[in-house]
Amino acid sequence: MKDRTIRDGGKTKGRRIIWKILSVTAVILWAIVIFRFSAQQGTESSGISGRICYGIVSAYSDLFHRNLSESQIIAAAEKIQFPVRKGAHMSEYAMLALLLFHALCAFDMPDGKIKYLFTLLIVAVYAASDEIHQLFIPGRAGSGRDVLIDTAGGAIMLLIIFGIRYTLFHRKNVKESKSRKEKRVAQN
Repeated sequence: MKDRTIRDGGKTKGRRIIWKILSVTAVILWAIVIFRFSAQQGTESSGISGRICYGIVSAYSDLFHRNLSESQIIAAAEKIQFPVRKGAHMSEYAMLALLLFHALCAFDMPDGKIKYLFTLLIVAVYAASDEIHQLFIPGRAGSGRDVLIDTAGGAIMLLIIFGIRYTLFHRKNVKESKSRKEKRVAQN
């Protein structure tokens, strides 16, 4: 790596610095997005969720020609509001886990269980701090269940990352092993 840095006039080192800055910036910006959502008062947050759920049910009704009445759409939107809200929680923290993991890769944290566990720990701590923050917002309440849901979102993302990385790494190792075996056979 050192030789390459010298040959390309230090461009690789500059790119790595930019990668580190952008990775950390992405984590910070996403943490701010989560904080802003949590800072919404209970009525505002419920109103946004209600409109999203109403839109989902309306789209379903139109797409599948269900011809639901206004009262049926409202009733169905109320029924799906809880899972939609919790799914949003999981998605927010899945994205946070992805960005955190990426930042740890940028800073050359060694691969292995520690990188995954450290990412999950940060996600869980941020989720807990977010729920504490909500205790001070009118109409909101902090919830241990939400900390678990948020952390589960991060854990699911880390499992996806692990699966992708394992598949790619395993495939690369199989190809390299096969190539070495073919060279040995050709030499004999």
